[in-house]
Amino acid sequence: MTSEVSIRSYLNQAYLLGLLMVAVGLTLSPFLMGMSQFWLVMVWIIDGIVGNRSENVIPSQASAKEGIYYHSDFKHKFSRFWHNKAAVLLVAFYLMHVVGLLWTSDFEYALKDLRVKLPILVMPFVLSSMEPLDRKRFNFVMLVYVLSVFVATQFSFFSYLSHDYEDVREISHFISHIRFCLNIVFCIAIIGYYIFKMRVSRGNGVPSFGVRVAVNQFLMWFMLLWFVCQIYIFESLSGYVVLAAVVLVSAVYAFLQWKKSRAWHIAVAAVAFLVLVAVFFVVRHEVKPLLKVEPADFATLEYQTAQGNFYWHDTIYNPVEDGKYVGLYYCQKEMQEAWAQRSAMPFDGLTTTGENLEATLARYLTSKDLRKDTQGVMALTDEDIHNIEQGVANYNNWKHPGLRARLSATLFEYNLYRRYNNPNGGSLSQRIEYTRASFHIIGQHPWFGVGTGDVPQAFEQAYDDIHSPLRDEFRFRAHNQYLAVAVAFGLVGLAFFLFVLFYPWLSTRKRHTYLYMVFLTIMLLSMFPEDTLETQAGATLFAFFEALLLFAHPFENQLKN
Repeated sequence: MTSEVSIRSYLNQAYLLGLLMVAVGLTLSPFLMGMSQFWLVMVWIIDGIVGNRSENVIPSQASAKEGIYYHSDFKHKFSRFWHNKAAVLLVAFYLMHVVGLLWTSDFEYALKDLRVKLPILVMPFVLSSMEPLDRKRFNFVMLVYVLSVFVATQFSFFSYLSHDYEDVREISHFISHIRFCLNIVFCIAIIGYYIFKMRVSRGNGVPSFGVRVAVNQFLMWFMLLWFVCQIYIFESLSGYVVLAAVVLVSAVYAFLQWKKSRAWHIAVAAVAFLVLVAVFFVVRHEVKPLLKVEPADFATLEYQTAQGNFYWHDTIYNPVEDGKYVGLYYCQKEMQEAWAQRSAMPFDGLTTTGENLEATLARYLTSKDLRKDTQGVMALTDEDIHNIEQGVANYNNWKHPGLRARLSATLFEYNLYRRYNNPNGGSLSQRIEYTRASFHIIGQHPWFGVGTGDVPQAFEQAYDDIHSPLRDEFRFRAHNQYLAVAVAFGLVGLAFFLFVLFYPWLSTRKRHTYLYMVFLTIMLLSMFPEDTLETQAGATLFAFFEALLLFAHPFENQLKN
């Protein structure tokens, strides 16, 4: 009996270690992310072999002498999984990709896709068939996850301070900046949840520990503000939107849960309203200067440079950068000659990021309020020249990143696309082309899609069919998870995918915690601008917390949860 208890204890620790490996790997180590799945499967198998001690089990003589009771527990595990409909649906969504092999021709890509989405099979199956975590271990997993994300932001912040990047999105070292921002936003919700729990515990008469509680609260508030600042630094529009949605959902949840008095309801409603108003005015304050173009009297413009050359003033197709016309005071001859003195890169060539160098230089000069002539180019610093070579088109956006910088870049991209039908290099305009191509494919294969492996070649053909101006290096897939599923599996597959997402919430809403509601909100929103499940980091994030919060969470009274 002692040996059995010892083995069970080791297995519990090994299972916890596997969960911690996932929590750490999500933002710090893709290798750990992958290895953790094999670790959890191994623990699951050993746990099934060892089994549980049962009064109905008669041990063999050998095992009885050693005090070990071997009883295969696989039947019990499969039963737990099979009777958990949410887990079965998640696994069925993965198996839909296996079925999609039946009408696939590119098996190399299909097998890669199955490997990337493997967490959607492993996590729900393993976590739903294991015993739920106790409160202490669940909290520990969440703590390690938050600390891991915090450590990952340290690497990003040091790169940000040293300006060791050409695009601020490059400061995410381990996973894409968009998936990283999703993790950060979820950490903000987790910390807010535990801050609230501490206050509720004190209000219910739970004894506090003086200095220790004060220190814990200080650290949590510090990390909360730290993570909010990180979202601002990353300039991710999706991150801003998801964070605002999380704040709103939190207010709604509090409104529904707090039943102390009508005053609480009024207070929560007021907070939610103030947050929405604040977001509106902040965005308006940032966008308004970008839309307000400085007036230009074209009749009084100067027509000659200091060197006697003529300016070209674009008064028709004149793009705007930071409220200034890029096409005014433009002397290509002087720009080219001056640029040759400042850089070895050809004026009529491309930047290191593949952008037109002349256009990048013109935009950069405009952002610094310099004319596009010899004097303007010679006024640039060596740092400015390096930025232009690296594809940085706006000095202000590079020097002062944040919400305004991101909105400025997005508005310029959209105006460029609208005026010149040029989506290359702009994330918003490129997504418009991705959406066009996706609908074209869905229109040709409406019911069951093109199959698991034929997605890349379907998009390749679609871009040609719709005569997309996108260059080959920018011709990607849907960048929208809902469209990605519809392309691969048709409208039937999309309907099933939506059912998988919403069924757990609709079927057992009373058991769901605030953390699950917030996480589901984050995932649902993230799937509009990104194909979240098409990468290892996104698929693991989705599968791990879906399984952890639905199947491994220690459910208790919601007001205490």
